[in-house]
Amino acid sequence: TMRLKLVYALLLITILRLQGCAATQISVIAFFSACDGTPGCGWDLLFNAQMAHDGAIGYAVMMPNTVIGGPGTSVDPNFVSLLSRAKTANVPILGFVYTSFGGRNISEVMVDIDNYYKWYPTLSGIYIGDSDSGCDVMASYYGVLWNYTRAHHNNATFVLQIGTLAHECSLNVSTIVVNLESYYYDEMAWTAPAWTKDYPPERFWHLVFETPLNLLDKVYKKAVENRAGHVLITDQDIFDYSALPSYLGELVALVDV
Repeated sequence: TMRLKLVYALLLITILRLQGCAATQISVIAFFSACDGTPGCGWDLLFNAQMAHDGAIGYAVMMPNTVIGGPGTSVDPNFVSLLSRAKTANVPILGFVYTSFGGRNISEVMVDIDNYYKWYPTLSGIYIGDSDSGCDVMASYYGVLWNYTRAHHNNATFVLQIGTLAHECSLNVSTIVVNLESYYYDEMAWTAPAWTKDYPPERFWHLVFETPLNLLDKVYKKAVENRAGHVLITDQDIFDYSALPSYLGELVALVDV
């Protein structure tokens, strides 16, 4: 039964933890409105999950302007309220900023970062989408953003979303690197590069799509083996962040906290 499978997965994860693997938290991309109390509200589900499984949720990424991606052109009172609720529920929130693989004007990116903190000062950090993987760009572009964000915004968490092409150099200019963003069967077939063993799992984040419920425990276990300290496993379509996994409750129950 599904209940027995989940119990079995928890036992396996506990064994991995005893062997030196850190707990892998659920960290989500939440590109939906700052709802509150409406039926099926994703933020309510997320906050309730954190309160029911304290520490299971690592981060949630918000994007007030879902048209162009980023904080928008003015403060959104609904997201101000959302940040207050997130603090109460102990869910750290990151703000999404796009960079067009290093092609966007870096001054525009800095303005987005500053606006996030001006309008939502309790934000925990910045999530940089569509990051380039080249080490030269890491130094000349993302390194500048990393230093700027950390210097101006109280050592904020700084996430680079790259994928499996991520190189070790990306860890020099980030707090966390998304080093897998793909289908569940790619996670199952993938082996993390040897250099990842030199860093704690909390430096790595996996985004895993179209995962059926009956494989949830196996995919989570594989992400743990691949040294992901943060993972989003979802039944949503590839690259669809408009809703949370339908099995969020089962997912957070897998976290060994």
